[in-house]
Amino acid sequence: MKILFVCTGNTCRSPMAKVLLEHTWKKIARELPALEVNSAGLAADIDNAASRWAQEVMLDRNLFLGKHLTKQVSEELVVGADLILTMTEAHRKHLLSLFPGVQDKCFSLRSYVGSSGDIRDPFGGDKRVYEDIAGELEMLVEKLALKLLMEGIEKRMKIAIGSDHAGYPLKEELKKMLEKRNIEYTDFGTNSLDSVDYPDFAIEVAKRVGKGEYDQGILVCGSGIGMSIAANKVPGVRAALCNDMYAAKVTRQHNDANVMAIGGRVVGPGLAEEILQIWLDTPYEGDRHARRVEKIQALEREFGRE
Repeated sequence: MKILFVCTGNTCRSPMAKVLLEHTWKKIARELPALEVNSAGLAADIDNAASRWAQEVMLDRNLFLGKHLTKQVSEELVVGADLILTMTEAHRKHLLSLFPGVQDKCFSLRSYVGSSGDIRDPFGGDKRVYEDIAGELEMLVEKLALKLLMEGIEKRMKIAIGSDHAGYPLKEELKKMLEKRNIEYTDFGTNSLDSVDYPDFAIEVAKRVGKGEYDQGILVCGSGIGMSIAANKVPGVRAALCNDMYAAKVTRQHNDANVMAIGGRVVGPGLAEEILQIWLDTPYEGDRHARRVEKIQALEREFGRE
C-alpha cells in the first residue's frame, strides 16, 4: 500500500509523519507487507532539508530525517498513492482543486482516524513547539497504523462460523456484520431451528481453524459453553467464551484465542455485534503472554493432542 502525507512546505509535519508511520508499522505489522510511505508539500521548495527542529525531535525518538529532501506534490505521487493524508482540511481542499479525481482516497489525517481539527504548522516555532506537534503526530500515526493493520488483516482474514439450533438466529445476525466488513466466511451450519447436537458443528469449525484453513472461528449455541468445551478438544484451538465485551478483548490480547464462542440465549444481537467487533479488532499482544500461550501448546503436546 502506498501512502502520501501532504503539508505545505514538506519540511516538518509530513516528513515527521512519514518516519513515524514507517517506524510504527515495523513494530506492529510484522506479518503484513511493508508500507510505501511518501511525503510532499503543496508549496515546497525542491531539495531542501527537513527543518532543524523537526530533525532534532525525531532524533530524540531515534528516528532519522537527515536524508530527507523536500519535494512538491506531483501528479505522479498523487495518482500513485492508495491513500493521501493531509495535515489540514485546507490542504485537502487545495489538493482536490488540483487533482479532483482523487476525492475517494484523500482525507485529512485527523478525520481519517476519527478525530477532528487540523495539525498546526510549527514553522517558526522553537523546539518545544515542534515537540508538541511531533507528540500529536505520534498519537495520530499510532491510530492510523492500527487502522491500517486491522484493514490489512480483514482483507486476508477467513472465518469459519457455525451454530446449533439455539444459536442459529444469532449466527445469522453475526454473518450480516461480517458481510458489512467484507470479511470472507464459510457457514458450517446448522441452517435451521431444527434440533441438532452442538458438538458436531463445534468440531467442524474447530478442525478447520486448528489446521490453519481458517484464521478464526465463531461458534454460537444457547450459552456458548458447550461449543467452547467441544472446540477446545481440537489441537491448535483456543476457544473462549465471550458473552461480554471485556472477555472478547482480553481473550484476544492475552490468550491469542482463535475461536469465539457466544450464547444466543444469553446475548442479544446488538451486544453480540459489539462483542464480535471487539474480537475482530483486538490484536494479540504477545510479549509476556506468549510464554503462557506456549505453555498451553506444550500441554497439548504432552497429552498427545498435537
